[in-house]
Amino acid sequence: MNKFLFFIVIITLFSCGKQAKDSNNTTDQQVKEEDSTTIKVELKRSNSISYDPQIARKLSNKEIVSTFTKRIRRQLGIEYPIHQAYSYKDDSGENYLLISERFKETDEKNDSLYDQIKVLNLSYKSKKFKKRSALKDDIDKDWESSIGFWNTYSEISDIDKDGLADLILIYGTMGQDGYTDGRVKIIIYHNKRRVTIRHQNSDYDGRLTKISQKFYGLPQPIQQAVKEKMKLMMQNKHAVFYKDWEAEMKNYSTSIDGL
Repeated sequence: MNKFLFFIVIITLFSCGKQAKDSNNTTDQQVKEEDSTTIKVELKRSNSISYDPQIARKLSNKEIVSTFTKRIRRQLGIEYPIHQAYSYKDDSGENYLLISERFKETDEKNDSLYDQIKVLNLSYKSKKFKKRSALKDDIDKDWESSIGFWNTYSEISDIDKDGLADLILIYGTMGQDGYTDGRVKIIIYHNKRRVTIRHQNSDYDGRLTKISQKFYGLPQPIQQAVKEKMKLMMQNKHAVFYKDWEAEMKNYSTSIDGL
Protein backbone atom coordinates (compact mmCIF):
# COMPACT_ATOMS: atom_id res chain seq x y z
CA MET A 1 0.00 0.00 0.00
CA ASN A 2 2.81 2.39 0.93
CA LYS A 3 4.54 1.70 -2.40
CA PHE A 4 1.31 2.44 -4.24
CA LEU A 5 0.87 5.79 -2.46
CA PHE A 6 4.50 6.71 -3.17
CA PHE A 7 3.97 5.96 -6.87
CA ILE A 8 0.85 8.19 -6.94
CA VAL A 9 2.80 11.08 -5.33
CA ILE A 10 5.64 10.77 -7.88
CA ILE A 11 3.18 10.78 -10.82
CA THR A 12 1.39 13.84 -9.41
CA LEU A 13 4.60 15.81 -8.93
CA PHE A 14 5.80 14.95 -12.44
CA SER A 15 2.47 16.03 -13.92
CA CYS A 16 2.51 19.35 -12.05
CA GLY A 17 6.09 20.02 -13.13
CA LYS A 18 5.25 19.37 -16.77
CA GLN A 19 2.21 21.67 -16.62
CA ALA A 20 4.31 24.43 -15.04
CA LYS A 21 6.98 24.05 -17.73
CA ASP A 22 4.36 24.10 -20.51
CA SER A 23 2.80 27.19 -18.94
CA ASN A 24 6.20 28.92 -18.79
CA ASN A 25 6.89 28.03 -22.42
CA THR A 26 3.51 29.46 -23.45
CA THR A 27 4.16 32.64 -21.48
CA ASP A 28 7.64 33.02 -23.00
CA GLN A 29 6.15 32.60 -26.48
CA GLN A 30 3.50 35.24 -25.77
CA VAL A 31 6.19 37.65 -24.52
CA LYS A 32 8.25 37.08 -27.67
CA GLU A 33 5.23 37.65 -29.90
CA GLU A 34 4.30 40.84 -28.03
CA ASP A 35 7.91 42.05 -28.13
CA SER A 36 8.05 41.57 -31.90
CA THR A 37 5.17 44.02 -32.42
CA THR A 38 5.71 46.49 -29.56
CA ILE A 39 7.04 49.97 -30.40
CA LYS A 40 10.29 50.16 -28.42
CA VAL A 41 10.96 53.90 -28.74
CA GLU A 42 8.19 56.47 -28.86
CA LEU A 43 8.67 59.21 -31.44
CA LYS A 44 7.86 62.49 -29.72
CA ARG A 45 7.26 65.81 -31.43
CA SER A 46 9.40 67.48 -28.76
CA ASN A 47 12.49 65.40 -29.64
CA SER A 48 15.47 67.40 -30.85
CA ILE A 49 17.65 66.63 -33.85
CA SER A 50 21.02 65.20 -32.85
CA TYR A 51 23.78 67.71 -33.63
CA ASP A 52 27.50 68.31 -33.16
CA PRO A 53 27.73 71.21 -30.68
CA GLN A 54 31.03 72.31 -32.22
CA ILE A 55 29.25 73.37 -35.42
CA ALA A 56 25.53 73.54 -34.60
CA ARG A 57 23.04 74.57 -31.97
CA LYS A 58 19.29 74.58 -31.44
CA LEU A 59 17.52 77.94 -31.22
CA SER A 60 15.22 78.63 -28.28
CA ASN A 61 11.62 79.65 -28.92
CA LYS A 62 12.56 83.22 -27.97
CA GLU A 63 15.41 83.21 -30.51
CA ILE A 64 13.11 81.83 -33.22
CA VAL A 65 10.63 84.68 -32.68
CA SER A 66 13.32 87.39 -32.62
CA THR A 67 15.34 86.00 -35.54
CA PHE A 68 12.47 85.11 -37.86
CA THR A 69 10.16 88.09 -37.58
CA LYS A 70 6.84 88.32 -39.41
CA ARG A 71 8.52 90.24 -42.23
CA ILE A 72 11.28 87.65 -42.68
CA ARG A 73 8.81 84.76 -42.48
CA ARG A 74 6.71 86.45 -45.16
CA GLN A 75 9.79 86.91 -47.36
CA LEU A 76 10.73 83.25 -46.96
CA GLY A 77 7.19 82.02 -47.55
CA ILE A 78 6.79 80.53 -44.06
CA GLU A 79 3.03 80.13 -43.65
CA TYR A 80 2.71 78.54 -40.22
CA PRO A 81 4.69 78.42 -36.95
CA ILE A 82 8.30 77.26 -36.99
CA HIS A 83 8.39 74.13 -34.86
CA GLN A 84 12.18 73.95 -34.45
CA ALA A 85 15.19 75.86 -35.79
CA TYR A 86 18.92 75.08 -35.82
CA SER A 87 21.91 77.17 -36.82
CA TYR A 88 25.13 75.61 -38.04
CA LYS A 89 28.45 77.00 -39.23
CA ASP A 90 30.93 75.29 -41.54
CA ASP A 91 33.37 76.22 -44.30
CA SER A 92 30.44 77.52 -46.40
CA GLY A 93 29.44 80.06 -43.75
CA GLU A 94 26.45 80.45 -41.44
CA ASN A 95 23.33 78.42 -42.16
CA TYR A 96 19.92 77.67 -40.65
CA LEU A 97 17.61 74.69 -40.75
CA LEU A 98 13.90 75.30 -40.08
CA ILE A 99 11.22 72.64 -39.71
CA SER A 100 7.49 73.30 -39.45
CA GLU A 101 4.21 71.39 -39.47
CA ARG A 102 0.62 72.30 -40.26
CA PHE A 103 -1.88 71.29 -37.58
CA LYS A 104 -4.79 69.22 -38.84
CA GLU A 105 -6.92 68.14 -35.88
CA THR A 106 -6.98 66.33 -32.55
CA ASP A 107 -8.07 62.69 -32.65
CA GLU A 108 -10.19 60.71 -30.18
CA LYS A 109 -7.08 59.92 -28.11
CA ASN A 110 -6.38 63.68 -27.81
CA ASP A 111 -3.27 63.31 -30.01
CA SER A 112 -2.44 66.19 -32.35
CA LEU A 113 -2.41 65.27 -36.04
CA TYR A 114 -0.58 67.14 -38.81
CA ASP A 115 -1.23 67.04 -42.55
CA GLN A 116 1.81 68.88 -43.97
CA ILE A 117 5.48 69.41 -43.15
CA LYS A 118 8.03 71.89 -44.49
CA VAL A 119 11.81 72.06 -44.36
CA LEU A 120 13.83 75.18 -45.15
CA ASN A 121 17.62 75.17 -45.40
CA LEU A 122 18.93 78.75 -45.40
CA SER A 123 22.25 80.53 -45.75
CA TYR A 124 22.87 83.79 -43.88
CA LYS A 125 25.23 86.32 -45.41
CA SER A 126 25.41 90.12 -45.16
CA LYS A 127 22.49 90.04 -42.70
CA LYS A 128 20.23 88.40 -45.28
CA PHE A 129 18.66 84.95 -45.45
CA LYS A 130 18.73 83.04 -48.72
CA LYS A 131 17.06 79.73 -49.49
CA ARG A 132 19.49 76.91 -50.15
CA SER A 133 16.75 74.31 -50.50
CA ALA A 134 13.13 73.77 -49.54
CA LEU A 135 10.95 70.71 -49.13
CA LYS A 136 7.22 70.19 -48.56
CA ASP A 137 5.21 67.00 -48.14
CA ASP A 138 1.56 66.20 -47.39
CA ILE A 139 -0.32 63.21 -46.12
CA ASP A 140 -2.27 61.00 -48.50
CA LYS A 141 -5.75 61.92 -47.25
CA ASP A 142 -7.22 58.61 -48.38
CA TRP A 143 -5.25 56.47 -45.94
CA GLU A 144 -2.74 58.49 -43.89
CA SER A 145 -3.72 60.24 -40.66
CA SER A 146 -0.64 62.31 -39.76
CA ILE A 147 2.88 63.28 -40.83
CA GLY A 148 5.79 64.41 -38.68
CA PHE A 149 9.54 64.67 -38.21
CA TRP A 150 11.36 61.69 -36.72
CA ASN A 151 14.05 63.77 -35.03
CA THR A 152 15.21 60.74 -33.03
CA TYR A 153 16.96 59.58 -36.22
CA SER A 154 17.94 62.95 -37.73
CA GLU A 155 21.42 64.49 -37.48
CA ILE A 156 23.49 67.61 -38.17
CA SER A 157 27.24 66.97 -38.17
CA ASP A 158 30.29 66.79 -40.42
CA ILE A 159 30.10 63.04 -40.89
CA ASP A 160 32.79 62.74 -43.58
CA LYS A 161 35.08 65.41 -42.04
CA ASP A 162 35.29 67.57 -45.17
CA GLY A 163 34.60 70.85 -43.38
CA LEU A 164 30.96 71.00 -44.48
CA ALA A 165 27.96 70.03 -42.35
CA ASP A 166 26.02 66.96 -43.42
CA LEU A 167 22.29 66.88 -42.69
CA ILE A 168 20.28 63.69 -42.41
CA LEU A 169 16.58 64.46 -41.97
CA ILE A 170 13.95 61.77 -41.50
CA TYR A 171 10.19 62.09 -41.37
CA GLY A 172 7.30 59.70 -41.71
CA THR A 173 3.55 59.21 -41.77
CA MET A 174 1.00 57.21 -39.84
CA GLY A 175 -1.40 55.04 -41.82
CA GLN A 176 -4.61 53.31 -40.80
CA ASP A 177 -2.49 50.75 -38.90
CA GLY A 178 -0.05 53.25 -37.40
CA TYR A 179 3.56 52.92 -38.51
CA THR A 180 2.88 49.51 -40.05
CA ASP A 181 1.47 50.99 -43.27
CA GLY A 182 3.00 54.47 -43.11
CA ARG A 183 5.72 56.05 -45.24
CA VAL A 184 9.31 56.94 -44.36
CA LYS A 185 11.50 59.47 -46.13
CA ILE A 186 15.23 59.98 -45.56
CA ILE A 187 16.81 63.16 -46.92
CA ILE A 188 20.58 63.61 -46.99
CA TYR A 189 22.11 67.04 -47.67
CA HIS A 190 25.76 66.77 -48.66
CA ASN A 191 27.89 69.39 -50.42
CA LYS A 192 24.97 71.21 -52.10
CA ARG A 193 23.33 67.92 -53.10
CA ARG A 194 20.05 66.49 -51.83
CA VAL A 195 19.73 62.71 -51.88
CA THR A 196 16.58 60.79 -50.92
CA ILE A 197 15.45 57.34 -49.84
CA ARG A 198 11.69 56.71 -49.93
CA HIS A 199 10.05 53.77 -48.23
CA GLN A 200 6.53 52.39 -47.96
CA ASN A 201 5.88 50.18 -44.94
CA SER A 202 3.64 47.12 -45.19
CA ASP A 203 3.11 43.83 -43.38
CA TYR A 204 1.65 42.34 -46.54
CA ASP A 205 2.27 43.31 -50.17
CA GLY A 206 3.31 46.80 -51.22
CA ARG A 207 6.51 47.12 -49.18
CA LEU A 208 8.90 49.15 -51.31
CA THR A 209 12.15 51.10 -50.83
CA LYS A 210 13.28 53.54 -53.55
CA ILE A 211 16.90 54.68 -53.29
CA SER A 212 18.33 57.51 -55.36
CA GLN A 213 21.27 56.39 -57.47
CA LYS A 214 23.14 59.40 -56.07
CA PHE A 215 23.12 57.75 -52.65
CA TYR A 216 25.84 55.33 -53.75
CA GLY A 217 28.03 58.27 -54.75
CA LEU A 218 28.03 59.67 -51.20
CA PRO A 219 31.13 59.19 -49.01
CA GLN A 220 31.10 55.82 -47.26
CA PRO A 221 30.82 57.29 -43.73
CA ILE A 222 27.56 59.00 -44.73
CA GLN A 223 26.18 55.87 -46.40
CA GLN A 224 27.03 53.85 -43.29
CA ALA A 225 25.42 56.44 -40.98
CA VAL A 226 22.17 56.21 -42.97
CA LYS A 227 22.19 52.40 -42.90
CA GLU A 228 22.69 52.45 -39.13
CA LYS A 229 19.65 54.69 -38.80
CA MET A 230 17.65 52.31 -40.98
CA LYS A 231 18.65 49.41 -38.73
CA LEU A 232 17.55 51.41 -35.69
CA MET A 233 14.19 52.19 -37.30
CA MET A 234 13.70 48.46 -37.89
CA GLN A 235 14.70 47.66 -34.31
CA ASN A 236 12.27 50.25 -32.92
CA LYS A 237 9.39 49.04 -35.16
CA HIS A 238 9.03 52.32 -37.03
CA ALA A 239 10.06 50.86 -40.39
CA VAL A 240 9.67 47.44 -42.01
CA PHE A 241 12.27 46.99 -44.73
CA TYR A 242 12.71 43.94 -46.96
CA LYS A 243 14.54 41.23 -45.00
CA ASP A 244 17.58 41.33 -47.33
CA TRP A 245 17.70 45.10 -47.76
CA GLU A 246 21.32 45.36 -46.61
CA ALA A 247 22.50 42.83 -49.19
CA GLU A 248 20.47 44.63 -51.86
CA MET A 249 22.09 47.94 -50.97
CA LYS A 250 25.54 46.35 -51.17
CA ASN A 251 24.61 45.54 -54.76
CA TYR A 252 23.62 49.20 -55.36
CA SER A 253 19.92 48.45 -55.79
CA THR A 254 17.69 51.48 -56.34
CA SER A 255 14.38 49.63 -55.88
CA ILE A 256 13.86 47.01 -53.18
CA ASP A 257 10.54 45.27 -52.62
CA GLY A 258 9.25 42.11 -51.01
CA LEU A 259 8.68 40.83 -47.47
